[in-house]
Formats: sequence, C-alpha cells, structure tokens
Amino acid sequence: MHRPIKSWENLPLPPEELERKREKLQELFGEVLTTLGFDWKRDPNMVDTPKRIAKMFLEFTEGNFTPMPSITVFDLSEMEKDRVVGNIPVFVGPIEIKSLCSHHFLPIMGNVYFEYIPESKVLGLSKIPRIIKWLARRPIIQELFTRQIVKTFLEILNNVKGIAVYVKAKHMCMTVRGVNESNAYMITEAFYGLYKENEELRANFLRKIKE
Repeated sequence: MHRPIKSWENLPLPPEELERKREKLQELFGEVLTTLGFDWKRDPNMVDTPKRIAKMFLEFTEGNFTPMPSITVFDLSEMEKDRVVGNIPVFVGPIEIKSLCSHHFLPIMGNVYFEYIPESKVLGLSKIPRIIKWLARRPIIQELFTRQIVKTFLEILNNVKGIAVYVKAKHMCMTVRGVNESNAYMITEAFYGLYKENEELRANFLRKIKE
C-alpha cells in the first residue's frame, strides 16, 4: 500500500529541467520585449534583461519545484515527565515574505505572524520561518496562502492543540497599478483548534503582533 503524498512533499526538479525552464523563459521574455517595441538586443541596458527576468521568476516560484526545508521535531514527553504541562503557545514573527500575486504576477511583500500550542511535539524554531517562506515562493492568493500555512503545519505536527496565523502584506497589483493605493495593506487571519474556541487566546495572539 502506497503512503499518501502530503501537500508539501515536492520532488526536487532535476538541474537539467530547471535549466530548460530558464532558457525557455528567457526566450519568451525576449519575445515580450520585442512585442512591446523594444530593440533590446541592441540596447546595452536591456540586452540581458530576458535572462534577469527569467532568473527572477524562477526565484519567486521556487516553492513549486523545490522540496520543503528539512523538518526538526522534538518530543515533549520529557517535559511531561517533569510535569511541565499546559497550554504553552509558541509565537514567531514577524516573518518576512516575498511572493507573487496569482492574478497579475506582481510582487506581494509582507509579514506573517505564527503561533501554535503543541500537543506532544514541537518544531525546531528556525524551521517555522523557513517553511512559511518556502510556502510563499509561488504565485499565491493571500486568503488561500493563510489557510495553506495552517494546513501544512497540521500535516507536519500531526497533532497540535491550536494554530493561529496572521498575514499583513502589500500587493503591487494594487499599489502600483489599478487603484494605485500605495499605503494599503491586506490582512488575513486563520485560527485552528483552541484559537477558534478561546477568545482570550486569540486576543493574546493579536496583542503580541501589535507590541
């Protein structure tokens, strides 16, 4: 019987396939510049622009073709033996993210605040921002990205008492085009477990964000 593949278990893209993608993107962005009327091959300031754009988009979307950062999980059983029990939230933030809007492929930049209440296992502290940054490295809709953070950590930790996520980001598709609201942020929240049930826990989480 095959073990089901979890949503975050990507297989690494072979180097030759990655290079093929880079070359194709470079070719296509050259066509885009030509279509826009730029003689980029003769312009010393633009001659390498297709190459730079191809590299940039591969960086912004690397979460789609690279494995999730390695996970370090620690057992809380020793703490329980010493009677260190109860609901002990683990808060991490702000975690800086840079991503792309799925609608316009323009940058999204902002911060994620994350908190969870362990059941029997805890994650290595540095793994939390690494995983969230990796999840952001792909075209996203912020509402779905916020939920995806919760879903991913639920799969990783298997059992957890509660998870809270708060995302505050600027979307270039709104700040540099369209409505041109350069100071506007988008804020999304997601709560699981004890955070959905306990108003005081939610309030304490949101208070830490504003400190």
